Amino acid sequence: MEEILEPYKVEIISVERLEFSKEDLFQLVVLVGRGGEDLSFLLNKVKEFYEESKVCVVLNFLKEEDIARYFDLGADEVVFKPFTINELKARLAKLFKEYYLDKKIKRFLIEDPLTGVYNRRFFEEKLREEAYKALRQRHPLSLMMLDLDNFKWYNDNLGHQEGDALLKLVGETLLNSVRAGVDLVFRYGGDEFVILLPYTTKEQAVQVAERIKKNWEIYNIPNVKISIGIAQLEDKGDLEKSIENMLATADALMYSEKKANKNLI
Repeated sequence: MEEILEPYKVEIISVERLEFSKEDLFQLVVLVGRGGEDLSFLLNKVKEFYEESKVCVVLNFLKEEDIARYFDLGADEVVFKPFTINELKARLAKLFKEYYLDKKIKRFLIEDPLTGVYNRRFFEEKLREEAYKALRQRHPLSLMMLDLDNFKWYNDNLGHQEGDALLKLVGETLLNSVRAGVDLVFRYGGDEFVILLPYTTKEQAVQVAERIKKNWEIYNIPNVKISIGIAQLEDKGDLEKSIENMLATADALMYSEKKANKNLI
């Protein structure tokens, strides 16, 4: 196995018993059955913990209906012993290609192609997911809405290419100002952005906003500032009402600052 996978420059971990952890990331999991061992339970656990992993099951000869069961449970490939090295190499190579293709497709579906942050469609999905978790587990969730002041003037006078470059810079600034792997940055539309801050109170979110503005001021772009509105999720007795209230509050505060034309939070 190590010889076959050597060209892919991946770390190979060989274990008799797999310890499951959501923090682990495997591109490929190969489950090898011994004798007539049923791998159904193990396959189920692998797919539960490592959704994005491709799974290859290596088996002795089984009946055709049993093979279908493994595919139904989420196996991406089934290989029978005995097999040739070239056969296994070809099948694993196919799984690696599928893994990276799936990652590209997923990134295309959830990412804004211009700025590199998440898109609005993914925001609507994650907003409900994070709000539901926050209300159920009783932990704070804050939302930040951001808008560029004078972006239209900048875009009209310097051209769309410069305007696009500016939006990319905003995306980079926001990503560099929040917690990687915890906070989520989205492009809401045009020059508007949204940040979801799990486990964060409004007071803590204000500190993040101050950091964003400080990082943005480094570029010293004349007349282009960032207006920010912050709201913390409140339980209104209904998930949708709680979300609507948080969005409306953050939006109103953002436009209030924008209207005042001041660089205040």
